[in-house]
Amino acid sequence: MSSSTHTPGRPSLAGTYADGESARLHAVTVTLDADILALDGEGVAVRWQVPRLHRLPDRPDGAAVISEKGSDARLWIAPGDRDVLRTWFPRLFAPGRTRRGTLILGSALTGIAVASLAFLFVGLPLLSRPLAHTVPLDVERRMGEQTNQMVTWFTDECETGEEARAALDSLGSRLYAVSDSPFEFRLRIVDAGFPNAFALPGGRILVTDELIDEMESPDELAGVLAHEAAHVAQRHVMAAQLREMGFGVLLELLIGGGSGAGQEIARTGATLESLRHTRGAESEADDYALQYLVAADMNPHGLADFFERMQTVLEGEAEAEAEDAGADADLPAEDASEPSAETGDARNDRWLSSVLRTHPDTRARAERARAAAEQIGWSGEPALDEAEWAALQAVCSDGPIPGNTPLERVRDRIGDVLKPEKDGEDAGE
Repeated sequence: MSSSTHTPGRPSLAGTYADGESARLHAVTVTLDADILALDGEGVAVRWQVPRLHRLPDRPDGAAVISEKGSDARLWIAPGDRDVLRTWFPRLFAPGRTRRGTLILGSALTGIAVASLAFLFVGLPLLSRPLAHTVPLDVERRMGEQTNQMVTWFTDECETGEEARAALDSLGSRLYAVSDSPFEFRLRIVDAGFPNAFALPGGRILVTDELIDEMESPDELAGVLAHEAAHVAQRHVMAAQLREMGFGVLLELLIGGGSGAGQEIARTGATLESLRHTRGAESEADDYALQYLVAADMNPHGLADFFERMQTVLEGEAEAEAEDAGADADLPAEDASEPSAETGDARNDRWLSSVLRTHPDTRARAERARAAAEQIGWSGEPALDEAEWAALQAVCSDGPIPGNTPLERVRDRIGDVLKPEKDGEDAGE
């Protein structure tokens, strides 16, 4: 390696050096000695070969940027020293050279962007299922915990008594035993203001109190839970989140990133949209659910019963909408613009129908489930006895636990942030 002394008569320059491996910037003295460009500063002693130098697009402030081919390091020279740099390296400042470099860089970045978007919106949905099975189980569990924490911000927590808790655990254990799932099923009832059930990454299954209110038997609940258990066991939940988040964000979690990307995962994972599944996954979950119910000796007709009643809800809503439209047409213009009152039950039914429309046709699912169930025998014992079913139906009947509504949690959190640090003030006095 050459000496750092420079050729007499050639001045030194002040520059800023980045090694390409960290964000730290170094102030350096730049000197030229024959075919060696020397960069010296605190902790820096870099030697670049002049024939290997190339120029990169200028910085916005006009600073020239050069590097050595094959290196990620960069050297910035202030605009006022560009003339000196030009006399040192006239080849690098030949007319059109920077323009060609900028065009090449722009074309490369455009190509990368197009390829990335193609993978994100085309390749990733196709690969999400096989990729989901390669995600380490511990990573999916951690994502599930993050998602569960975020879900608590828009659902009310209700007291789950011992008998209700035991009934949920019993259903979860029976389904887990027959599902070959990599995760145990942890069931929870929440009060969310709408009827739904959904699986989170890592084995958590949430059922809203409003959905239980829509059910007429514990066998219907067992059927819905078996369906959600199939999503967990077949890694549909992970595949859905891969499609929503993008592979790059998942990689940030895999390599331990805990900054903005990790927080984005938590926010994205908490949305119900990212927990919806493709129609193929829904049909597959129906098939597996029937297998689980048979293997666990639960009523295979429960799933069909639930689908048929939900189809009735959809048809009733469609008829009501048609009647409302006809009634509005007969009203004077000024009256037709008035908002109509809507009961809580009507809002729930409307929300439920919007969710079900994203799934395969409910009537077809009910018919398939019924036809399959007709070919299956079972002991005739309900999934839960009357006392256990009553205990589950009573969950949330007294409302949320005081201090655990989303609004109260947000208010308390803001209060914690704004509360004066009394201990610190006392210590400083």
